[in-house]
Amino acid sequence: MTCAGCASNVQKALAAVPGVQTVTVNFISKTATITGGDQAALIAAVKAAGYSAKVPTADRESDEAREARRHLLLTIGIGVLLAAGWLAHFTPLVIVALALAGLPIVWRAGKALLARRLDADVLVAIAIIAASSIGEFIAAAEVAFIMALGEQLEAYTTRRARRSLTGLLNLVPATARVRRGEQELEVPSGDLKVGDIIVVRAGERIPADGRVRSGHASVNQAPVTGESMPVSKEAGDEVYVGTLNETGALIVEATRVGEETTLARIAQLVEAAQQREAPIQRTLDRLAGWLVPVMLTLAALVYFLTQDIHRAITVLIVACPCALILATPTAVMAGIARAAKAGVLIKGGQYLEAVARLKTIVFDKTGTLTHGQPEVAGIKRSCHHTDAELVGLAAIAEKLSSHPVARAIVRKAGSTPPDPTSFTPHHRGVVAEHAGQKLVVGRHELLSEHAIEITGEHHDILVAHDGKLCGSIAVADTLRPDARQSVQQLRQLGIEKVVMLTGDHQCVAMDIAGSLGIDEVKAEVLPEQKAQHIESLKQHGGVAMVGDGVNDAPALAVADVGIAMGVTGTDVAHEAADVALMADDLSKIAFTVGLSRQALNLIRQGLAFALIYNITMVTLAGSGHLPMIGGAIAHQFSSVLVILNAMRLLRYR
Repeated sequence: MTCAGCASNVQKALAAVPGVQTVTVNFISKTATITGGDQAALIAAVKAAGYSAKVPTADRESDEAREARRHLLLTIGIGVLLAAGWLAHFTPLVIVALALAGLPIVWRAGKALLARRLDADVLVAIAIIAASSIGEFIAAAEVAFIMALGEQLEAYTTRRARRSLTGLLNLVPATARVRRGEQELEVPSGDLKVGDIIVVRAGERIPADGRVRSGHASVNQAPVTGESMPVSKEAGDEVYVGTLNETGALIVEATRVGEETTLARIAQLVEAAQQREAPIQRTLDRLAGWLVPVMLTLAALVYFLTQDIHRAITVLIVACPCALILATPTAVMAGIARAAKAGVLIKGGQYLEAVARLKTIVFDKTGTLTHGQPEVAGIKRSCHHTDAELVGLAAIAEKLSSHPVARAIVRKAGSTPPDPTSFTPHHRGVVAEHAGQKLVVGRHELLSEHAIEITGEHHDILVAHDGKLCGSIAVADTLRPDARQSVQQLRQLGIEKVVMLTGDHQCVAMDIAGSLGIDEVKAEVLPEQKAQHIESLKQHGGVAMVGDGVNDAPALAVADVGIAMGVTGTDVAHEAADVALMADDLSKIAFTVGLSRQALNLIRQGLAFALIYNITMVTLAGSGHLPMIGGAIAHQFSSVLVILNAMRLLRYR
């Protein structure tokens, strides 16, 4: 079918659906993105036309908000009916309230039983049916209503956990200024295409991921990378959707739009991560499966010993392990959401838990502890030239070289040096000619080959002009300014060993390790050898590998936790790592360790509280000191407390 035929086919399918607002069709991937309108009808029409339907996250959120309001109004209505029936002693109103609140619980319990699964809904449903069977309609309705109210509170706290994530998508501006031909048009951000030229002025948010073509500006990237200070952007730099241009103006070429942008991908990754269970969570799910029959047996035993059906039903109500089950998922969701807000992507609950249990952290050197870009670190002169003149001569000789050392010397020179009249690269340096005189820049061996006398101690890169040694330049990969402090922070958090693995020379590695206070160094290792070292370290406890996510991929995959640095917009690092730092900020590693340990502490607190609380309430119910309605209130009180405790992670600093 041709594209015109595809368009006609989809248009016919959509024509029958009233209230269409926006449907963007991709005829190559056969997908349709739906915004607004009757989305259920639109999705059905698109699928009938042989296309897959996608609903943007913002629209999904608005649908969820409407659904939440509907459930809240229903819960309020149930409460009004129950109160009116109780005060007027009018049982039919109470029964209506019971049906509205209780039937969903019974329905969920029935589905759980059909799936051969025992959960908290089964216990509550049995309690509601038992209370109703003995004519305790008010008690049964109150139990069902308090359960519904508890669900509303749980839903609210869950939405709070997700708010920091969904708020990211709201940072995308509604419109964008696009240059098309000689015109500058204002178009909806959703209509942007890859390759569009976007104009972003001061005070405006960037509407798509892109690369700066011209201009200079200070951009606040905090929503994406978590960086606290604005970042200077100029031609060639990458910019991200939703970030704020604070000063200046930029001309940006769009490279990723719509659901392919960094913010959208962060939202997708975090949303998926929040669904992945931690090992402790899976253990508790299994625990709930056998707790239900134990509690049913306990309720039956209370009835057998006391012949009091009210006590037995109250035991069923308070025995539900809701708080026990909720302690872990709410903490995991809050922890992952808090990390995302700080520019750290944790790919699931299992990795949040694994980070909390780390004993050893292993760093790659180049691009991780260092900037990965050589810079001039020292200059020595042995003739009448000044430092600037010496570097200038070396820059002329090295101008046409692509070697990283040559690029560092040219950058140090500042202004663009003139081209040499001749240029010959060698294995150990370069030989060039300028203004009729020969320049030799390189290692000792190259100068010796050209009969240039070398006396005294010098740096690695020697500079000779007109047959005489003029001096030397030291070029080194510079440490990140936060590297030492980050290592100290990890030690303060209780990390037992900090290790560096690098393919660099032993002397360079030892020098850097000594300045950072690193415990162990493995130098001159290949990527596959890094993975072997990680395996040996894992024998002594949890190990994390911190690298750039590309050449460190084998080690990242082997470690208990792979942490990739500065991976905004890249695919390789996201796939290789379990935790991804959106910016090259080493302090985020200590932040992630601290956050994960706090999350594990709150999970343990929640579990301990829920267990002690449930035992206490079951004892009170079984002894007749807790009425049925009090049991329902007590049950929901414990769940809400556990959830609110977990939500403290959203304020973690």
